[in-house]
Amino acid sequence: MVQKTVLSNGIRVITEEMPHVHSVSVGIWVQIGSRCESREENGICHFIEHMLFKGTQRRSAQQIAKEIDAVGGILNAFTSKEFSSFYAKVLAEHLPVAIDLLFDLFLNSRFAEEEIERERQVILQEISMVEDTPDEYIHELFNQSFWPRHPLGFPILGSPRNISRIDRKKLLDFFRRHFLGEMPIIVAAGKLKHDQLLAPVEKTLGRLRPQPQKKKDSPPRAHPHIFVKPKQLEQVHLLLGTQGLSARDPQRYAFSVLNTILGGGMSSRLFQEVREKRGLAYSVYSFTSAFLDSGLLGIYVGTGEKMVSRVLRVIRREMEKISGNSLRRKEIQAAKEQIKGNLLLSLENTDNRASRLAKNEIFFGRYVPTEEIIDGIEKVRAEEVQALARQIFSPQALSLTALGPIPEESIPREIFAS
Repeated sequence: MVQKTVLSNGIRVITEEMPHVHSVSVGIWVQIGSRCESREENGICHFIEHMLFKGTQRRSAQQIAKEIDAVGGILNAFTSKEFSSFYAKVLAEHLPVAIDLLFDLFLNSRFAEEEIERERQVILQEISMVEDTPDEYIHELFNQSFWPRHPLGFPILGSPRNISRIDRKKLLDFFRRHFLGEMPIIVAAGKLKHDQLLAPVEKTLGRLRPQPQKKKDSPPRAHPHIFVKPKQLEQVHLLLGTQGLSARDPQRYAFSVLNTILGGGMSSRLFQEVREKRGLAYSVYSFTSAFLDSGLLGIYVGTGEKMVSRVLRVIRREMEKISGNSLRRKEIQAAKEQIKGNLLLSLENTDNRASRLAKNEIFFGRYVPTEEIIDGIEKVRAEEVQALARQIFSPQALSLTALGPIPEESIPREIFAS
């Protein structure tokens, strides 16, 4: 059962009781991410995420780690483009420990100078690690070239230049203005009653007076083009993408079916055509990224330098086939069953349930029942998927980023022409 309470100060508390499990996942979600940063601030949200684990007025960083380990729990956080989350997972009887820890981190973190300098080096190493992992780095490069000059194109980790310049004053000012100024969403899923979360939230966060600032950001405009970053690697890493749909778009279910058929699993067209039938790559898949007002569909493949042209032509051909009349009823139904199966299996995990509560609230302002999602998936028709494919797979809408030992002139230009 899902319950929601809005406190007098606007803070939302949402729980889902799962009496058959032994654990509880609880989290603080704030609608602040890298998209809310200026170019000069880029990376500050992620820096703040790190700093909230580095000591409070009551606990040192070591004490924080010891307390969560002592109850066999997990304490973590992440920063995304549009929101940040600080969460814990514990056995149900240790929920008070998790709540006390999370609220202490969120309200009383010290941002000590010595910890800031230490963590600065950690983040710089994290940035270097991504740059040394080409199948991750290609996504950052694609976003920056696809959405240039827009915050959605900024890397979540920021740049070494920015991270080196962020000081304690900037961290505290941004945290107080944005994180504490926003209306946090407090969610929990697992073996708990709604009042077990509501009571401590009212006691601890009820005194806050959040004053959310109106976000001036506008939807990004895609910038389709070819970008090649030469680098001495064993493979060429390719990301071919196009403008997608937002998380709230009425066609989001058809978008999901399209992605699943194209490259969403081992039975997908791209996996079968690129890897199984031709042996052109080990890793090939498609994915979607959905935001409040925008989105993208991307295709990743890692292949040999001499195979780039063949791989891109195969991918383009599969796009054209889906845009035509090649979709069969069995293929559509199999994609629907795959999506439903993935959804229902994910709901067996309290972390996923809590995350879903928060994202439903952020994107829709309400809880979206599983039955509503399944009904939306079942209503998708082949004609709808094909029309959507024709819209987003237009050659002029495609953008390509390549990373590896490849000259730009070796990219077959005909796949970007109608």
